[in-house]
Amino acid sequence: IKLNYNLKLLNDLIINNKYDEAIKLITDIKNKDKLDLFLLLKNSQNLMANLPSDFYKKKIIWIISYDTSELTYINQFLNYYLSKNLNLSFLIKNFASSLNDLFVSLGIDNQVNEIKFKDFLSYSNLYQNLLLFNFDKDFLFMNTCNSFFETNKKNFFIHPNITFCYFYVIRDPESLLIRYKNKHNSSEASYDELFNFSNQPYLSKDQENKKFKVFENRTNYNINYNSWIDENVASTYKGKIVTFEKLLNDTQNVLLEILYHLKQYGMDVKINFDDINSFISKNK
Repeated sequence: IKLNYNLKLLNDLIINNKYDEAIKLITDIKNKDKLDLFLLLKNSQNLMANLPSDFYKKKIIWIISYDTSELTYINQFLNYYLSKNLNLSFLIKNFASSLNDLFVSLGIDNQVNEIKFKDFLSYSNLYQNLLLFNFDKDFLFMNTCNSFFETNKKNFFIHPNITFCYFYVIRDPESLLIRYKNKHNSSEASYDELFNFSNQPYLSKDQENKKFKVFENRTNYNINYNSWIDENVASTYKGKIVTFEKLLNDTQNVLLEILYHLKQYGMDVKINFDDINSFISKNK
């Protein structure tokens, strides 16, 4: 009864273009009971997927790489720099871990405790809305190794109405292969991690012992790479390609490019060379 009441309220507000009141309704429900919020968002997926862009505040910034260990330096820089030069709140976190934490906090029992690609195909927009409304931050920086996808049912891995922009960090596959050989002590296993010949879903180490295991659609290096450097994807979702080798050899300019990319799309962040250089000098 409560769910049907909330659904009718939300539907009426949206039909009448009362978007501020609709967001307030969602926020009030979240503050009272997160499980009610989950049920509301899950049962209003079609309604939420077709909302105009001005309903949402675009605040998710994706930081993506085939191997998320390449993202550590950029994460550390953004945390250091934005804390000093951005008068807004933000969170930097792994996407799979964020989903895991959310589902644990909901306290749902007797449910499937694995989220795999088929679930993303059906519920990717729901997962992003859950992040959007559960974290009271102005910006969310989400790390992931997922490949981009889009279905004919308006389900996207990253939703255009929520995404502020993205950064895709490319590491030379030869460097990755050497890393994986050292990790597995096996040529066959290292090639499989890079090209996924066994076609296995990817589960990061930190997810293995979690209550809810969030598998990521990493696919393989070729598909992952091509899905994010695609011109239409980069243009639609305001993508910025960052090569790890350039980050190593031309660090200041790459960090500047990252900041200017954020400024270009509306983040009111100051450019402070002293803070950039201070970070670089302390973090080789």
